Amino acid sequence: MNARTLIAAALLASSALPALAAKLPSDAMRLRQEAEHVCYGDVEKLCNDAIPDEDKIKACMQVHHAQLSPACAKIYDSGIDG
Repeated sequence: MNARTLIAAALLASSALPALAAKLPSDAMRLRQEAEHVCYGDVEKLCNDAIPDEDKIKACMQVHHAQLSPACAKIYDSGIDG
């Protein structure tokens, strides 16, 4: 591969990085998705009447913190925001 081809390939790859990064979930989004998955049962059991209001769900989860499953409590305690 000659130098021009290498430069062209590098430029193409570097121009694609921002688009690729925009499609990758952020840490906050991944944590939120994990919380939704792990805490689904807790929300249904303890805070069903708060669904779909996220603010009410958060408040309910705080009130019922001692009753959360260990996995959900760990995520909740990690500071999930939204």
